[in-house]
Amino acid sequence: MKNEKRLFSISISFTTLTLIILSILFFSSIITEILFKSFLFGILLTTLNFIIGMIFIVRSINKPENIFLIFLWGGLIFRLVIILSTVVFILIFLEINRGGFIFSVFIFYVFYLIIEILYLNLRRIDRIDSKQ
Repeated sequence: MKNEKRLFSISISFTTLTLIILSILFFSSIITEILFKSFLFGILLTTLNFIIGMIFIVRSINKPENIFLIFLWGGLIFRLVIILSTVVFILIFLEINRGGFIFSVFIFYVFYLIIEILYLNLRRIDRIDSKQ
């Protein structure tokens, strides 16, 4: 449980630090407003995706294996459809820097995916240790 809290602390710290750095760059006029909004939309979209995914995982973690897998894969498909449709909507209708937006979505999606995988592995290790 301690490692899981540390994992969430790292993810929150990384996101907060990134937002602070982006804000400093924007208010120092180093990056434009459009680039700032592009990064911000990408970070917010992937963070929302991560939160929804963690809700699915936490709610299903102590359920039977088949229920857990339904929540895990169903949640993944649900989140991919939502994120894909939102990315398409943002790219078509909002005035953003496409490169900055796609870059931030990619970086944070991969980062949060790694956090989810590490969380599941930590839970599995804790479950194995508690059975022994």
